[in-house]
Amino acid sequence: MNKTTRVGLFVLLLMSCTSAVFAQNDGDGGAACGALGCGVFGLVYLLFILAILGGAVALIVFVIKFIRRDAISRGMPNADSIKWLGLLGLLGLLIYLLQRPQGNVSPCPSCGKNRMQTLPNCPHCGNA
Repeated sequence: MNKTTRVGLFVLLLMSCTSAVFAQNDGDGGAACGALGCGVFGLVYLLFILAILGGAVALIVFVIKFIRRDAISRGMPNADSIKWLGLLGLLGLLIYLLQRPQGNVSPCPSCGKNRMQTLPNCPHCGNA
């Protein structure tokens, strides 16, 4: 089964569960809402929640990648462990920006990747 089919079946399952929950009888003789209506509203709600969660995950991944790349270019010895500050999202980015070594970052003449000007050797290629 390909990925699109699995996602489609998952959405259909959630729609049917949503409509089953919202179409419960409240004891007043009428259903809360029809299955199709709640399914559509449930789908819109699900897509809204998935968009928010997807945006949050994308932000965290971006922050982790930025912190790791910047920490390596600044020659920080704990560059692989400090990247986990990104799990805190924007708060982790703020913490990192406040505690990172200050200085100018410029391209290395040997490899072209960014490095801090005050470092004796490039953290990427090791050349001076």
